[in-house]
Amino acid sequence: MPRLTVVTVTLNDLEGLVATRASLLASDETDYEHIIIDGGSTDGTTAYLKSLGDGVTWVSELDEGPYDGMNKGAALAKGEWIMFLNSGDTLASRNALSALSAASVGCDAGLIYGDCLSKGRLRRARPLHELHRLLEAGDVKGWLRGHPCHQSVIARADLMKSTPFDLRFKIAADYHWMERLRGLGHGSVKIDATICVYQPGGMSARNLRRCTAEWWQVVKLAAGDEPRHKEYFLRSLRKQNCRRRRAGWLNALRALFGQRR
Repeated sequence: MPRLTVVTVTLNDLEGLVATRASLLASDETDYEHIIIDGGSTDGTTAYLKSLGDGVTWVSELDEGPYDGMNKGAALAKGEWIMFLNSGDTLASRNALSALSAASVGCDAGLIYGDCLSKGRLRRARPLHELHRLLEAGDVKGWLRGHPCHQSVIARADLMKSTPFDLRFKIAADYHWMERLRGLGHGSVKIDATICVYQPGGMSARNLRRCTAEWWQVVKLAAGDEPRHKEYFLRSLRKQNCRRRRAGWLNALRALFGQRR
C-alpha cells in the first residue's frame, strides 16, 4: 500500500496535465500512486493517458465537474493519504511531496497542509482553528486569505472516502469540506513548507459572483448568518459590479475610438 495517492482531475487541458505529471516525476518521493480522472476530454488527453502505461491509474468519462472527479479519484485510492494536484498545478519543489509524506508518519490528524505559490506570490495558510476564530470575530477577509489551498493538503484516505466533497458546491466545495472536517472534530497539522504552485484562472476566477455566493454559504454553515459576515459579501458583490461596469465602459470607449481612426 503506498503512503500517498495523488489524484489529478482534468478536462481538455493536455498541456497542463503533462506539466502536472512531469512535476510528480521530478519529485524525490517515490512512495505514491498517481490517479488521473479525465472528465471526457476531446483534445488528445485520452491518447496521452493510454501512452502512460501501467504506472498510472486513469478514468476518462463524463462527470459532474472537478469535485465529482476528485471524489471518484478518492474512491479508487489505495494510499493511506490523498492529495489533489489538479491539471496545470505543480509541486513547488522536488521535496514538497516528501515533506508531506514525512509529516504523515505517526500523525493522527485528519489533514496535513502547507503553503502554496499563486501568481508568483507566497500564499501562507493558517491553522484551521485560528481561521475559525477569525470568522467568529467577523474577519471574513482574513479567513479567505489564510485558508489552505486544497492542492497543498493531504487528507487521510478513510476520512476522504467517508466524507467526500459536497457536489452542491461547484466552486467552494473544498472550503466547505475543510470547515466540515474541523466542525466534526478532526484535527489538522500545518507544516512549514511550500507545497504547490497553484495555476490561476480556475473556476473561482472565471465566475466570481457564484464563487462569492458559495463562500457565503460556507461561512453561514461554519459561523452562522451574522450581519457582519453578510456585509462583507455584499461589499464584495458591489465591488464586482463596479469592476464589470468599468470594464464595459472601457470596452465601449475602445470600440468608439477604434471606429474613429
